[in-house]
Amino acid sequence: MNMRWCPPTARTYGCGAAFLVVAAVWALAAENRMLRKMIVDQLKQEVSKVNPLLKGEWTRSWIARAAQLPAVKPKTVTAGDKEVVVDESMFYVGRYGSPLAYARGIDLAEQHGFSPQEGARVFDFGYGSIGHLRMLALAGLQVTAVDVDPLLPVIYGQEDGPLGSGSVNLLNGKFPAEAGLVEKAGDGYDLFLSKNTLKRGYIHPAREPASPKHIIELGVADEEYLNAVAKMLKPGGLFVIYNFCPPKAAADKPYVPWADGESPFTQEQFEKAGFEVLELSVVDDAAARELAKSLGWDASMKLETDLFAWYTIAKKN
Repeated sequence: MNMRWCPPTARTYGCGAAFLVVAAVWALAAENRMLRKMIVDQLKQEVSKVNPLLKGEWTRSWIARAAQLPAVKPKTVTAGDKEVVVDESMFYVGRYGSPLAYARGIDLAEQHGFSPQEGARVFDFGYGSIGHLRMLALAGLQVTAVDVDPLLPVIYGQEDGPLGSGSVNLLNGKFPAEAGLVEKAGDGYDLFLSKNTLKRGYIHPAREPASPKHIIELGVADEEYLNAVAKMLKPGGLFVIYNFCPPKAAADKPYVPWADGESPFTQEQFEKAGFEVLELSVVDDAAARELAKSLGWDASMKLETDLFAWYTIAKKN
């Protein structure tokens, strides 16, 4: 910009005031570039730490996409009666942490046959945040994701669509209870993924939870849910459930639904819906703790006593 030119702001506030406005804009832009650099640098550091933990070459190439995440222009959105500032940090890591928390689930999928070509389809049930979805799109995949959280369309409205050689399609509502969502999602998926949502404690709590807000109502019977997932997947497509959990509560303590991370579905239910169960409620504490340490979670918890994990993998016949 040629500073000898006095911008239109000067017509109202004078040229000196206009200069201050321009300076403020420059300062904000510089701050945003710094924030962008901080987030990208943080993710690059995480990639270097997570990479040695992975077995799959495709998963390694996927985590490297973190450095390619597009810049985000800060904005303020209204959620209910509150205003929420959505900057790049909030957009990618603020609510649920690093997108690389998906690395273990995707790596397990690859170990069980998920090795997608460009154009392959992935569905995420309970996506929570957009970072990992954009990384999948940058890897050439067509990604659809659904959640019931009403804040997500506010934060991510108009943020889906084509990206790189892939795309992200965000849905909001109860899936598959809402027929419109099922229609929008379509079929032909190579992977149906869910992290920290399909927990036995959320779907079928062993005891009465402290609040009805602590359970997840699928809106359909288990059999109908599994049939819907099976219809979405290609033959040979994978259904992967991965859950990080805190320690389970003692019998004399209030029940903690999100600590019960085993599969909410039985082997018999999976098989009846047309799946071959490859792994059912496998304890994954050691690998989860390694990943958590690489992401810096040990700064706020004692991993050996505070973090547990389970995974389930089924293949459509």
